[in-house]
Amino acid sequence: MNIVSDEAFRWALTAITGIVAGGWGIYDTIRLIRSPRPDSAVTRDRRFGYIVGISVGLIGVIGCFRFHGVM
Repeated sequence: MNIVSDEAFRWALTAITGIVAGGWGIYDTIRLIRSPRPDSAVTRDRRFGYIVGISVGLIGVIGCFRFHGVM
């Protein structure tokens, strides 16, 4: 007995994943743009973390597209 259909479940998980990944990527992109020049090791580490966050967001969004055959 299913509460929702398989297709609705796939779309719900895709929407949740896409929204979280897209938001994460956008947030880290904004933080990277606003970050100061990399004068210290802490600033360089933060910028590296933002780049990793952007990569994770892109992988999540691309994964959602690929799951539905768009890409």
